[in-house]
Amino acid sequence: MYTALGEIYDLFKEDDDEKRAAYLSGFLPKGEGVDIGCGTGGLTHALYKRGLGVYGVDASEVMLRRAVEKAGASVRFVLGDAESFPYAHTLDFAVASNDVFNYVGSPLAAFRHVYGALKKGGVFVFDISSAYKLCKVLAGNTFSETKEGITYIWQNFREGNKLFIDFTVFSPQGETYIKTSETQVQYVRTQAYFTKALQKTGFARVETYAYYTKANVTKKTERILFVAQKSE
Repeated sequence: MYTALGEIYDLFKEDDDEKRAAYLSGFLPKGEGVDIGCGTGGLTHALYKRGLGVYGVDASEVMLRRAVEKAGASVRFVLGDAESFPYAHTLDFAVASNDVFNYVGSPLAAFRHVYGALKKGGVFVFDISSAYKLCKVLAGNTFSETKEGITYIWQNFREGNKLFIDFTVFSPQGETYIKTSETQVQYVRTQAYFTKALQKTGFARVETYAYYTKANVTKKTERILFVAQKSE
């Protein structure tokens, strides 16, 4: 995932790393942790600058290369995914931001790995695009944007509990364009599904919020934040 398109990811992603870090750090204990699915490392670095001892993990070598280029030696980045990320000792927190768990085929297995990586009292924070957003906002719609001569087209098709996302990029090369394509899959799962999976894993307390707030989730909330704590 994010192999062919990893090099242009930063050009089109929302520039909100500092805002997300400010919001998420309000739920995190001080100490050491991991940013799962860190991508090109923007959030990882922003959390680091806020005094958190965090390292980044991603399954895309292309994205990790960009992360290292941007952050330099100040933050460590390693290859891995939600079900198998490495850790040398138990952690105070784990973060997975910007739809990471929409992409995970087996959340329960990943939750168990995260649970095992945390100290007692450790906190796990992640957000998802809600079932409402995937089914009512994205499915059946096409989005397009052009920046610096590069055109990005994003088409969405739903089949059952899966949203197929077709990305196409046209990049200028001399007087012609190079076409790059990639298809990704996100799983449509409810708030209750994730809450039950976290509880089954053993997390003692699970709270949910409409993203960027501490308000309750509604039927039309598009992004949901989960905050789960391991038993003391």
